[in-house]
Amino acid sequence: MNGQESSGALIAAILLGVAAIGIFFLEFLLPTGGLLAVLCVMSAIASIVLGFMHDPTLGMALLALYSVAAPFMVVLGLRLATKSRLGRHMVLSTEDPARTGSGIAEQVNSLPRVGATGEAITTLRPSGFVRIDGRRLDASAESDLIDSGTPIEVISVRDGQVRVRARRA
Repeated sequence: MNGQESSGALIAAILLGVAAIGIFFLEFLLPTGGLLAVLCVMSAIASIVLGFMHDPTLGMALLALYSVAAPFMVVLGLRLATKSRLGRHMVLSTEDPARTGSGIAEQVNSLPRVGATGEAITTLRPSGFVRIDGRRLDASAESDLIDSGTPIEVISVRDGQVRVRARRA
């Protein structure tokens, strides 16, 4: 390769490296389903190949640089993505009660006590909905099916599951 072709390969390698970094950050801002990520990887590989065409030492240096920088870039990109407006819609926040456990005490305290009475809203086969103290709850029948409208009583509450049976008259 002559000097002019070699300097062209150097400039192209640098431009493709800069393009790869730019495309990488665009991937976290635009929902492309990974299309930009593939383009980023192809730009980085082309940059390395052109670096080797210019000088094997430059090619090795670019390969080492991209290999070391890639994990840091991914972490930085993910942190930036979760702070963007689109990212906040795609990532669960830490305030989610299902993940943090907040609200569990209120849920446990809101379960009916054993012996509470109510009425089956739907047919329990063996599970369905009951109304106890004016609240609609998911419950399961102790044994056979219970028709809707049947008076029921709570026989156990375990692990958030309410078990009921038809109330004896």
